[in-house]
Amino acid sequence: MLLEKTFRLVLILGLFAASCSGPNRGPVVPAKPDNFSERLAKIKMTDLEGKPVSLSDFAGKPVFLNFWATWCGPCVSEMGSIEKVSQQFKDQIVFLAVSNESPALIKSYLKKNKFSFNFAHLDVTYLDVYVVSLPTTMLIDGKGQLVEEEVGFRNWASPGSIEKLQMLTKK
Repeated sequence: MLLEKTFRLVLILGLFAASCSGPNRGPVVPAKPDNFSERLAKIKMTDLEGKPVSLSDFAGKPVFLNFWATWCGPCVSEMGSIEKVSQQFKDQIVFLAVSNESPALIKSYLKKNKFSFNFAHLDVTYLDVYVVSLPTTMLIDGKGQLVEEEVGFRNWASPGSIEKLQMLTKK
């Protein structure tokens, strides 16, 4: 009986202490600039060998820009559908997956999972480029304008997603 009362008292005190601990102060999420060009300018990337990669390298072509990580279950889950549509649209859209994890870790992931589209290392944090959730995919038209930003898992091989990619090729 005494043990049970002691346990209850400790539990109540623990809950009280937790509720009085103040707000969780995680990273501050910067407000996205209205001008998409400002956002694009902040994206700094290198290929997996360390050579600079810029979105301007793909000028005139639509870009499927996917922010992901090896530890992100939804990111890894959507990779198969990205591979499928990258094969379907390989001559029309540049597919690029970027992660701020080490190039060695990305290469290790790619060694186990064969994908034909491009991967790069994000040289800045996700928050630096206003990505607050993974996966996040930006669909950028051939003029460098953001057409759509998808946050969260998506089956890119679904009819609705394929329709979005078809529309991207026409812009």
